[in-house]
Amino acid sequence: MVIGNGAVSHIAPFRKATGYGGILLTDPELKTYRALNFRSGMGSMIGLKSVAAVVRSVGNGHTGGMIQGNALQQGGALVVGPGNTVRYFYQSREAGDKPPVAELLRAGEAGE
Repeated sequence: MVIGNGAVSHIAPFRKATGYGGILLTDPELKTYRALNFRSGMGSMIGLKSVAAVVRSVGNGHTGGMIQGNALQQGGALVVGPGNTVRYFYQSREAGDKPPVAELLRAGEAGE
C-alpha cells in the first residue's frame, strides 16, 4: 500500500507514470504523516542527500514534473505484518533520503 499526500486527482497520473497497481491512498491533510512523526519543513529539504538526489536524477535524464502534494513533507516506510506487528519503520530525514530496498524486501518477506 502507498499513501501519498497529493489530491485525489493525482492518483491516476501517478499510476500511469509508475505502473503501480497496488492499493494507493492519499492523505492531503497529512494526518498519517504526523501520526508517524515524519519530518516536514524547509529544513528537511536541504542536505547532502537531497543535493545528491537532484544531481543523480538530472544525470539520469529526469527533469521532474509538476509537484503533487506538499513538497516540504518527507515520507518514509512502514511494513506491518500479521497481528499488526511493525516489521520495519523508516523516517526520511531529508529530500532524497529513502530506505534501502533490500531492507524493505526483507521486512516484507519476514512474515510470510
